[in-house]
Amino acid sequence: MPLIHSLPFTELPPRPGDDVPDRARIPALLALAVDPDRLCSAQALAARRFLDPDGEVYPADGCAILLSLLMREAGFDLQERCWAIDVPAMLLARGWVEVPPGDQRAGDIGSTCREEAHHGEDHVFLVVRCVNQDEMIVVDNQAAYPHFRWASGQGGKTPAAMFYRAPAASVSAD
Repeated sequence: MPLIHSLPFTELPPRPGDDVPDRARIPALLALAVDPDRLCSAQALAARRFLDPDGEVYPADGCAILLSLLMREAGFDLQERCWAIDVPAMLLARGWVEVPPGDQRAGDIGSTCREEAHHGEDHVFLVVRCVNQDEMIVVDNQAAYPHFRWASGQGGKTPAAMFYRAPAASVSAD
């Protein structure tokens, strides 16, 4: 066995139980999201992980797994999620706070999910930049690059129901 691994060096994410608050990981998450090569790699990995025999086809239902893979790569200690409707509860359990549409900012996670699942309408995305209270640049499974999305749902998209923001300190529940 070689002493030096043939794969390029990548910094390992912090171990479970570390005390780095989620908010401190947001800059790394945003950097991953806007790096075209890393976003493309994460999307390809999400597609591989999501393609299983249940009949779903990426990218129609790949938003949650892509987001969880990006978050894990940025050092968040969490499990992969396959359903968008599971993401808000996971974030709230970590101590994230709800932010109404119109008050979102870069680093927030947007969700179109409501109380019950609505397959084809439920969606989660990372806000990369806000243009104004409605228009944002986001990263999700719907494009291989950051793209525009409106909180109001303009352009035929489902409107955002809520945004979630990392607090200064978080609970490490998953």
